[in-house]
Amino acid sequence: MAKISRRMHNYSDTPRSVSIPLAIFKGVIVSITSSLVFALFFALISMVSDSNYIDKYLEYIVVAITLTSIFIGSVYATQQIESKGLIIGITVGLIYVLFSVGIGMELGQEPVSLLVLGNKLAAGILAGALGGFIGVNL
Repeated sequence: MAKISRRMHNYSDTPRSVSIPLAIFKGVIVSITSSLVFALFFALISMVSDSNYIDKYLEYIVVAITLTSIFIGSVYATQQIESKGLIIGITVGLIYVLFSVGIGMELGQEPVSLLVLGNKLAAGILAGALGGFIGVNL
């Protein structure tokens, strides 16, 4: 008959060496880097292929790249801390959206409407929150 171990394993007591602001910063950097990699990959595909579908669905592809990048950065940041996934994920999404809107305004020299900004913030926060939930549980 097998002996049953009564010792409880509590892995949450192990101290993490990464602080929360540093993990958020690393998550934003991972998001920006993954966004650039996806954009370069998409640019190569659009240069090689001669398809009208790419021009037709360009907006949706850019949104998918942005949300995927925020998701990846949030998962990365919350895996380092292993707690507070919702807060860290939302913060990564919020900082990424503000950074990308700031860069877009600087390069485009056009003002952003409040509706577009609110839509981008909501999508970024939701993608970050989902990444935070999943990153804590991985």
